[in-house]
Amino acid sequence: MKTAPCVPAVRKAVAAWKEGRAYKGITGTTRILLNYWFYTDHRRPDGRRFHYHPAQQEAMETLIYLYEVAGIRRQKEMVERYAEALPNLRLSRYDDFARYGVKMATGSGKTKVMALAVAWQYFNAVAEGQDDYARATLILAPNVIVFERLKLDFANGKIFKADPVIPPELEVFWDFDCYVRGDGERASSQGALYLTNIQQMYERGGDEDGDMPEPVAALMGAKPPAQKMEIEDFDRRIIARGGPVLVVNDEAHHTHQDDSEWNKVIRGLHQGVKSGLAAQLDFSATPRFSKGALFTWTVFDYPLKQAIIDGIVKRPMKGIAKGIKEQPTEVASTRYAAYLTAGVERWREYRDQLARLGKKPILFIMMNETKDADDVGNYLQVKYPSEFGGDKLLIIHTDNSGEVSKRDVEKARVTAREVDEATSPVNAIVSVLMLREGWDVQNVTVVVGLRPYTSKANILPEQTIGRGLRLMFRDLAAQPLYTERVDVIGNDAFIKFVEQLEKDEELELGTFTIGADKLHIVTIEPDASKLEKDIAIPVLSPILARKKSLAEEIGALDVQAMQCPPLPKKENDAAAKAFHYEGYDIITLQKLIERDYTIPEAQTAQEVIAYYAKRIAQDVKLPSQFAALVPKVREFLETRAFGEPVNLDDPAMVKAISSNVAQYVTVQTFVKALRAVVVEPLEPQLVNAGRKLSETPAFPWSGLTAEAKNTVFNLVPCGNKFEEEFAMFLEKKADDVASFAKLPERFQFTIEYTDSVANLRYYEPDFVVVTTDGVHYVVETKGREDVDVAHKDRAAQLWCENATILTSTRWEYLKIPQPEYNKLQPTCFADLAVLKPPPLL
Repeated sequence: MKTAPCVPAVRKAVAAWKEGRAYKGITGTTRILLNYWFYTDHRRPDGRRFHYHPAQQEAMETLIYLYEVAGIRRQKEMVERYAEALPNLRLSRYDDFARYGVKMATGSGKTKVMALAVAWQYFNAVAEGQDDYARATLILAPNVIVFERLKLDFANGKIFKADPVIPPELEVFWDFDCYVRGDGERASSQGALYLTNIQQMYERGGDEDGDMPEPVAALMGAKPPAQKMEIEDFDRRIIARGGPVLVVNDEAHHTHQDDSEWNKVIRGLHQGVKSGLAAQLDFSATPRFSKGALFTWTVFDYPLKQAIIDGIVKRPMKGIAKGIKEQPTEVASTRYAAYLTAGVERWREYRDQLARLGKKPILFIMMNETKDADDVGNYLQVKYPSEFGGDKLLIIHTDNSGEVSKRDVEKARVTAREVDEATSPVNAIVSVLMLREGWDVQNVTVVVGLRPYTSKANILPEQTIGRGLRLMFRDLAAQPLYTERVDVIGNDAFIKFVEQLEKDEELELGTFTIGADKLHIVTIEPDASKLEKDIAIPVLSPILARKKSLAEEIGALDVQAMQCPPLPKKENDAAAKAFHYEGYDIITLQKLIERDYTIPEAQTAQEVIAYYAKRIAQDVKLPSQFAALVPKVREFLETRAFGEPVNLDDPAMVKAISSNVAQYVTVQTFVKALRAVVVEPLEPQLVNAGRKLSETPAFPWSGLTAEAKNTVFNLVPCGNKFEEEFAMFLEKKADDVASFAKLPERFQFTIEYTDSVANLRYYEPDFVVVTTDGVHYVVETKGREDVDVAHKDRAAQLWCENATILTSTRWEYLKIPQPEYNKLQPTCFADLAVLKPPPLL
């Protein structure tokens, strides 16, 4: 089988659970988190779009479903429920806490999933008061290089500030410190994260590879050694905090041996901490046992093939060498001279074309032995001194497990941290074997692999291209219309490993002929010769903001005016028989909401009221309004909900208000009343009278393009055939168009709006058009409608009205659905006026 035993059934269960965003059975806090992470638009401080990609979302949903909804917290239970009937399934001898394996391809962003998992556990522990969730987290790295990479994200809590991890409505609960190895404990906080590498827990004690096959050892690295030493006191500090702890292992293919010191450290922590471990999360691109099978506890699998298809990592391209041969000599630089030349020439093509995009490519050369790496490195430095001389080329030696040799560790740490920076002098890296985990270099564009036919097969297929997969243009990951690539060149013995990767992943890589197929990166950029076609777009201040307090609005609620059917006081009374809400009778509604609206058993009306108030506050994303809601919920239940005043101290009424139907109706009634006022309008201000399209930075493009004289850009980047057709209409048919542009994401023109559930969203229109009479149009071309189109249309119309008032330039909004456009067959832009929406009321 191609995946782990439990993955297919788990994937199916998660898909059914999340259908229609139902997410039944989760806490209110988890619902807030999911909505904020995956269904809210995000912008970085510099205005760039940010979003978690679908695999990151599915990974988090899988963890939440298993832990929170299905309650699967033991491997045995996991296998019994989800594993296919396979013989010889390998289980851990220890099964004392939840353990989930998360397999994500190299470069697919597993660190971000780690951060989300930490926040999910913490917020449920604090905001929900759940005693089986972790306030404290320990993240373990297998070596110094991986630790240094994780440190960039987690030191001082950077990732929790830079990424949209913490919803605004939960900020009040965030009291969380992040410690990296060597940090002393600061003033007490409710939650904490501790990051270290596992070597800080013990000393290396010699070779423990035992019977691990050499190819697997090469990828996984040596087993963690055994002799423990007291260097880091994180375990003692975590135990002192009390409560459950979350353990997150990065590059967790090291953790498959039950009796490794790594696992002993974790089990010791479980025994020492009050309530033990909440869960252990094992993240790895290759979580395999020594014979190749995936860890049995793997619950999510995002394979390399899918990451390539999704554009989450670079697309490898296999170089076809025609007429290139090895020379019959033992001197590596002479033997492989033709391949080295091909690699350098390809690197030069990338260098020249990426220069206008502000990027610097890296040539990565993989050799088989230290002496060959030294020889090739010296050869390149001498033959190409201006490009690879001195510190422009780096040689990194690795041992026979792929671990950076001790003499090169500090050099490797600095390079791994800085090589992608524009200030780094390094243009090429020569390595023995393939650098293993932790080398998250983004700018590798050419990988040259050279190995003799007689050498042992001491690498795995994943290693052949693994260090070249990470995206260079990570800020364009949200834009699927640019496909990055990494070109792989090598002798026949090396290419065989690439072909094995194709077989393993059931993937056919693209090819190019070395020396014949020249690189061409389409670059979209302003054309200095067409500045007369430039268009300036005003920058307006936001006109919407989510209120941080609704105390006044809640206090002004007229409970008697709330619309809802009378709730039944008893199971089969007249109100129950006549009850209809949102088209459902009481029996149907009970079944629909049975799981999601079950209240904990209550003894008093006050308990029920408090529970409802908390649920309402969470649903409108303002948990701090709990206190203001309590008296209004009491008033509603006492005077309105049952169609007449009732005594909530009566035990029969406590039972009546505790039903799932009573909860559902109460919560929905208040949410509908408050959702309309949770976002407040602001008076627009003119921030910038006109930001010019010619200020757009150059960007790469792999989608459709059209040539046009009436746009300031060198080419029109088109997202689909209809956009291409419309661009050509503006260019060739519409004589009343003075200039136009397809608005690129890099320009960062967005219009705020609220969607159907009051989330603040960002809408990016398709085109801007200026007609010969000076009218400016924001134009949206639509192939199909979605649920939020009406909200976007209104926001765009409002933006145009405000821009017109504030700039004295006339701005109008036009939406052009493809079916209407095809029927209309316009010959000039004025013909499209019939599609103009009615004025806003």
